[in-house]
Amino acid sequence: MRLNNFSFYSLLTLLVWLPIPLGSNRIWAWSIAGVWVGTTLIAAVLSFSSHWQAFPFQRLNQFKWLILPIAIFQLWTVLQLLPMSEPLLTFMSPMASLAYEQVHLVTNTQGLGRISVDAFSTYSSLIKGLVYLLFIVLAIVLINTEKRIKWVLSALLLSGCFQAVYGALVLLFGFEFSPIFGIRLPDVATGSFIYKNHLANYMMMCLCLGAGLLVSQLHVSSSGSWHIRIQRWVSGLISNKMVVRCGLIMMVIALVMTRSRMGNTAFFAATLIGGFTALLFYNQKPRALIALVISLVLIDTVVVGSLFGLAKVKDRLEQTALEKETRVEVVDWGTLMVEQAPLTGYGAGSFHSTFPRFSFWNIGYYDHAHNEYLQFAVESGLPMTLMLGTMLFVALYKTIQTMRKRRSKTMKGTALGCYMAIVGMLIHIFVDFNLQPSANAMTFLMVLVLVGVSSVLPSGKRRTSIQESHNV
Repeated sequence: MRLNNFSFYSLLTLLVWLPIPLGSNRIWAWSIAGVWVGTTLIAAVLSFSSHWQAFPFQRLNQFKWLILPIAIFQLWTVLQLLPMSEPLLTFMSPMASLAYEQVHLVTNTQGLGRISVDAFSTYSSLIKGLVYLLFIVLAIVLINTEKRIKWVLSALLLSGCFQAVYGALVLLFGFEFSPIFGIRLPDVATGSFIYKNHLANYMMMCLCLGAGLLVSQLHVSSSGSWHIRIQRWVSGLISNKMVVRCGLIMMVIALVMTRSRMGNTAFFAATLIGGFTALLFYNQKPRALIALVISLVLIDTVVVGSLFGLAKVKDRLEQTALEKETRVEVVDWGTLMVEQAPLTGYGAGSFHSTFPRFSFWNIGYYDHAHNEYLQFAVESGLPMTLMLGTMLFVALYKTIQTMRKRRSKTMKGTALGCYMAIVGMLIHIFVDFNLQPSANAMTFLMVLVLVGVSSVLPSGKRRTSIQESHNV
């Protein structure tokens, strides 16, 4: 039991740690996360050594909708790395065969080819993908009670608040270089990330999950009298709800200070769509749900944002002419890349090395497509991209079913927060590469795990005695 608790606290610490080393967007940073995940998973498995029958194989089976697509994606990445003869490679990926044929002509050598045209980047992506798969298994094994769900949501809220405060202070104090890593900083909030949109995306996810945590704490029953209503108001001012509320306000301020156009748009849209969906499907709606949605959009965003830079974000949205942005050319030329290798892609992580071949003129260096849908299609092919997209729509369906059918306030609130986070992510990755930093990717994977946990985990007295033995 102690080892299991230690593993869970290690998981919580990892969630807070992930954004700190540059969003874990460097090889050394995500390697630390990989070792952390592996060590914690070993400890979690060993915690069942005295009673292997308690290992949650059945719960893992309930997450096939999440585990199988991620595992199949990694198997496909392995296939992209396998050496192939020229006839087989020509059949599998004519573009890759042509690329290796040109290499052999230039170097005057003979050899086998691969689907991936950048083996090192694909190998790195495979290692990172396996870490993500183990992280999913670790989270499924350890998050086995309502209390642990709240701990995870609280850890992400804490991490979001830390990033918000750090990013705001660094900006307001006028630091030109990062106090820790010595990297030149822009004139917008970036937190411990390098790119403002990565912080904005992380803030968006933490805000959505924080809102779900707050909804789970709202009263469902009517006050009945002014005496009870006032009593609830006063108790709310000194309860955890006020702490969560203050945390949400801090993160909204940081989100606006990033001046991320689509980051702010994604949060607005996720809040409105999530609120509307909750009004339609939420079982036993909290009486303050509508007020919470309105306050998130109007009070936290418009009023606070007007003081901390929302007007500047608005100006950028109005003044930016889409046709003048070079990202349009990236999308157009990236689409040509997909047309040339629609089934196999060019290898996971290979966009930066493949894209220059399809550039018709110099628009600068692009190591990412600034559109995750396009980048996944370019690197791994349309079938794998559609498979992952289907997985996300299954997750959205599960959140709606949880909000409709479950009675537990914690489960329904968590499902709502996850629904908003997924919607926000689907919007934001349309114009940015927010799944490239491991901090954002692993936090989003945690969102997907919480979708499944809130859907299948028994609540209250229905929890099994075996699960209770691993309570924190």
